[in-house]
Amino acid sequence: KGLTVLQGDINEEVPDYPDQTFDYVILSQTLQQVYEPDTLIRAIMRIGKRGIVSFPNFSHWACRLQLLCSGYAPVTKQLPYQWYNTPNIRVITIKDFRKFIDDVGLKILNEVAINTHSQNRYGKIIRFLPNMRATYGIFLIGNKQV
Repeated sequence: KGLTVLQGDINEEVPDYPDQTFDYVILSQTLQQVYEPDTLIRAIMRIGKRGIVSFPNFSHWACRLQLLCSGYAPVTKQLPYQWYNTPNIRVITIKDFRKFIDDVGLKILNEVAINTHSQNRYGKIIRFLPNMRATYGIFLIGNKQV
């Protein structure tokens, strides 16, 4: 009740919305699949007061080990495609995303790193070495003024 949900081509939909239309804009496993992530992230922060962004963490130890030992691009439960058929056109790490948000002039308000290898369907929160141990990063972002 009172919840507006938009699902569609973000490049076509976002320009039509006035500034600060939404309280939150969610990009769930989307950022790694767009050509201009900086343009997209600025656009969602224009139409929303805050953004929630999640992505598979390419620097998880299993990805690193698979690349090191096999010499092939990693294929995991979180990144289940071969390099030639993946919808992902970029790989993102938790550290990369933190720097990216600073580079585009935004602010991280909160973050959680999770590992989904456990039996818990929600994943286990990773606090120690999240860039190496987490399979996903989830970030709450806002404008620097927030």
